Amino acid sequence: MRAAAVKEWMEMEEIKREAKKAVKSGEVVEVGLGSKILFEEEEDVIEEERMEREREEKDREKEFVVHVPLPDEKEIERMVVEQKKMELLSKYASEDLMEEQMEAKAMLNIQR
Repeated sequence: MRAAAVKEWMEMEEIKREAKKAVKSGEVVEVGLGSKILFEEEEDVIEEERMEREREEKDREKEFVVHVPLPDEKEIERMVVEQKKMELLSKYASEDLMEEQMEAKAMLNIQR
């Protein structure tokens, strides 16, 4: 299988090299591997099939609906401020002070 794949790859590389030469010189190139080359109609059919698959994938993506409630701007802003506040507290406050603050919040039943 590997040898067949390598052989096919080498044939395709040869076709590419011949095509590049034709582009540079402006001549028409004939490649001896005519059975491997797709005709223009076959290329069009393959291209249409690829485009159809892409359209189907886009349709599937459009059908996807999120069933999770997203936070509004005020909620996001509150979470960002809370996170920055916690970062500053952890940076400048001692661990003892943080523990005391957590105990005080627990006693007052504050959920933040």
